Amino acid sequence: MLDSIARSLEPELRRACGDRLGPIGWVRMDWQHGGALTGCASYRAPDQPPEEVFVKFPVPGRELRWSRRLQSADSPLVVPRLLASGDALGAHDIGWLVMEHLPGMPLGAEWRPGNLAGTARAGAAFQARAQAVPVDRPKRRNDWDRWLRRTARVLADNVLPDHERWSAQLRRAEANWRGIVEHWRSREPIGWIHGDLHLGNSMRRTDGSICLVDLGEVRPGHWLEDALYLERMSWSHPDRLASEDPLGSMRIERERLGCENGDRIEELAMARRILLAATTPAFLASEGGRTHLEGCLGVLERGLDWWCDRA
Repeated sequence: MLDSIARSLEPELRRACGDRLGPIGWVRMDWQHGGALTGCASYRAPDQPPEEVFVKFPVPGRELRWSRRLQSADSPLVVPRLLASGDALGAHDIGWLVMEHLPGMPLGAEWRPGNLAGTARAGAAFQARAQAVPVDRPKRRNDWDRWLRRTARVLADNVLPDHERWSAQLRRAEANWRGIVEHWRSREPIGWIHGDLHLGNSMRRTDGSICLVDLGEVRPGHWLEDALYLERMSWSHPDRLASEDPLGSMRIERERLGCENGDRIEELAMARRILLAATTPAFLASEGGRTHLEGCLGVLERGLDWWCDRA
């Protein structure tokens, strides 16, 4: 259905681009999971030779705004370079982007050393450049208590791998939960974060620089949220984390870029790890892979050991 809509709106898109856009081959990339389509085409900017581009729509308003906001003369850009964009096609309120062609697949398609650290540094660059935009809404407040209760119900209704270990760690988490949640909610500083930072949203240009795509989850938060989301995607691959430290890489890059990292980083990071790991079974339908559950359980055990020793 999206393919037919794309073809029907293609004349409007071509007019919006001032007839600089060549024929579009509409595809759904293997790595796309949202409701957007991507097209491959050529685009001729004024006084420039034609170049290969990606065309994407529909684009959520948040992604459109941030794609525009982060365009600058700095090189390399931390998001794809835009050649054209808009928030309407004819009479339809549909956001769209014409952006540089990014070769290959996202970095998550094939593991290579350096991908985690490189993506962490790109995340830091994103956060640094987003600082120019005032934070105009509060940080997200997750309902950790509800998710922990859901985890308890899942354990009561299902026999998970390592079920007894999960039950034991859940009891330990419950005994410390209030302090952990309150500690995390006290986090500062708050700035703009990518909100969905993982290797599937990280792509490498031909010059080797990394740019971040899919900006629909950009929101106010603490930079550790991006760092630990990226780390969490490798909890089931501890060998990767043994050689690459996303949090450390992001922290160093933020310091280099003049960003404020805040205090109590180790304590806040451990609180966040415990919260994420303990509530993983609450989302069993989407995060129920055996290796992922095993990785989260190990992080939970180590995190609670650290937290209890500190207390």
